[in-house]
Amino acid sequence: MPHELEPVTDAGQEAASQDADFTATLSRVAAEVLETMFFTEAAAVECEHGWFSDAVAVRVDFDGSHFGEMWLALTPAGIPSIASAFLGLEPEETGEEQCGQVILELANILCGAVLSSLWPESRLLLDAPKLTAWECPDGDVWHCCLALDEGMLAISIRLSGVKELA
Repeated sequence: MPHELEPVTDAGQEAASQDADFTATLSRVAAEVLETMFFTEAAAVECEHGWFSDAVAVRVDFDGSHFGEMWLALTPAGIPSIASAFLGLEPEETGEEQCGQVILELANILCGAVLSSLWPESRLLLDAPKLTAWECPDGDVWHCCLALDEGMLAISIRLSGVKELA
């Protein structure tokens, strides 16, 4: 968690507990979205990021009562099955453009679902998802890796701040 957002009370233990809760929520909500909307099972796994160099990555910036960014990385092997399941097509029927659009939609849905779960009373605006190279830094982020039927998915959220809205 970014240090400026950490509770002022009992230092590390409460902040570490909150980080663990946020990470668990991130994993749970992502698995639910993948199962219900993309018909794909996902299980939280220990992070091993050697696959990031080949991953397809998406960034979604958000603003409002909370502001920051969400990053999604997906192994190329998992994309056709996710895209075909979402579109109701066979994997060989989905083209590269369709796969790219579905991955952007996956990032948009995941970002909205995770943020709504973390801060249900917040008011947030999501920017359009953008395909990009993975650049999300380690450190002050909530992060999880999920094993899919075919491939891996990683999600990271970096919260830059919280605003008091009128």
